[in-house]
Amino acid sequence: MKYKCDICSYIYDSDAGDPENGIEAGTDLKDLPSDWVCPICGIEKDQFFPLEDERVGSEGEGPMALMILALTHGLWTISGRGSYSVTREIGRAFINELKKDGVKFTDAKSALESVKEYFIKHKFARDMEYAIRDGEAELEIKNCRFFGLCRQLENQGVLITTCPYTNTSAMALEESTGYRYRISKEQKGYGHKIHLKKVSKI
Repeated sequence: MKYKCDICSYIYDSDAGDPENGIEAGTDLKDLPSDWVCPICGIEKDQFFPLEDERVGSEGEGPMALMILALTHGLWTISGRGSYSVTREIGRAFINELKKDGVKFTDAKSALESVKEYFIKHKFARDMEYAIRDGEAELEIKNCRFFGLCRQLENQGVLITTCPYTNTSAMALEESTGYRYRISKEQKGYGHKIHLKKVSKI
C-alpha cells in the first residue's frame, strides 16, 4: 500500500519501507513507530492518506523539483548575487495573486497574516509563525514542502533563495511599509527561521 504526505506529496510505500530511517520493507503505515515523520518535510504519519490507485505516485513532484533546482543553481552560477532581483519576482507573483483575492496590504501584521493564511491553505507548510518589532520581522516555517529543495541548494553553496514564504513575506512588507527588506535565513528542524530587516525606502 502507498500513502501520500498531505504537505509535501512524499509517497510512503509500505512494500519498500524507509530503509534510510531504519524502517524495513513490508512495514505498513499504521505499524510505523510513533516518532516516525515524513523524511522530506517532517510531518507526522497521521498526515498521510492512502492512495487508492497504487499507480499514482510523486512522478510529477520529482521532475518539478529537479527543474527548480537546476534553474536556481544555473541562475546563481551566471549572476551570483545579482540573481536576487529575479528571485524577488517569486514573491511579487504571489502578492499579485493575493491582491486578486482582495487582500489589502495596509500594515505589516495583516500583510504577514495574509501570507500565512494563503500558504497554509494551499498546503505549502503546516504552520508559519511570525513576529514584528523595531522595523524587523522574524518568521519560522514549520514542515515546509520545499525544505528538501532548499537544503540541496544550500549544500551546493547557492546563497539565493527561491523560498516562496521568504520572497512573498519580503514583498508583502515592502507593499505595506514602503521599505525594502534584506533577507537572511537559517535551517531549523524541517523548515527555516527567516529574518527580514528593513534597509531602505522604496
